[in-house]
Amino acid sequence: MQTLLLGYGDIADRVAQRLSAFKNQVTGVCRTPGNKPVRPDVDLIAADLSNEQELYQLFKQKWDNVVITLTPAKGAEDSYHQGYVVPCRHLQQVLSQQTHQPNIIYVSSTGVYAQRNGEWIDENSPTEPTSASGKALLQAESLIHALPGQTSILRCSGIYGEGRDFLLRQLSQGNVQLRDSWTNRIHQDDVADFIVHLLTQVTQPLPVYLVNDDEPVKQYEVYQWLAQQLGLELPGNINTEVGPRGSKRCLNKGLKGSGYELQYPSFREGYAAVIKQWQRQ
Repeated sequence: MQTLLLGYGDIADRVAQRLSAFKNQVTGVCRTPGNKPVRPDVDLIAADLSNEQELYQLFKQKWDNVVITLTPAKGAEDSYHQGYVVPCRHLQQVLSQQTHQPNIIYVSSTGVYAQRNGEWIDENSPTEPTSASGKALLQAESLIHALPGQTSILRCSGIYGEGRDFLLRQLSQGNVQLRDSWTNRIHQDDVADFIVHLLTQVTQPLPVYLVNDDEPVKQYEVYQWLAQQLGLELPGNINTEVGPRGSKRCLNKGLKGSGYELQYPSFREGYAAVIKQWQRQ
């Protein structure tokens, strides 16, 4: 199997390592491959995903699978539009002219949802984002949906794990505002493992998956648990105003229905490992 990873950040690197163990031929694409880790059996090439001609060159080869993990464009005022919508629009143009259509997995975000009242949401819940970033994410998704081949969009909750220690840093700096809002998260290894699961174990993946763990949890409860593990004090007051990320509870019915078993079913299991790594630094 020939797999192309468009955008080669942390998640793509984890996917690449796992796929190479399956004897996949893996190629990662980013602007600066020289800055990325060297992995056995993983080829890295330089390309700008916002450049349509460079995408045409990439798709002269027939790929079985394409995994797309994009990020906001650094320094751009409309960073989400430039980082997500523009590459997807070019990709749509390129693939519309291909006879061979690869399977596409596109990593998106639960930022396409704007629910604020603790609603339970799933893959079929209304997507009515109010933020510029959410609107750009949803527009990029629509471009992926319109591709001629098989596509699956993974709407990931807040990704955490090694090197993604924002909450721990906020706690250690005493820079914490507790909120009575529902939050959702997923460990980086579960994101990578689920992508590989879809590529290697699922013959007919769904068009959309919510990718989050089994336990939506109030934001203040996460901070309280982390503070307890670290022996830190927290402010006593809890802000009842909903924050900019809203307040919703994400179901993972599609993920579970695919046969995937979470490595970290709640934030407690996942953050136990993160705390150990963080304390060793």
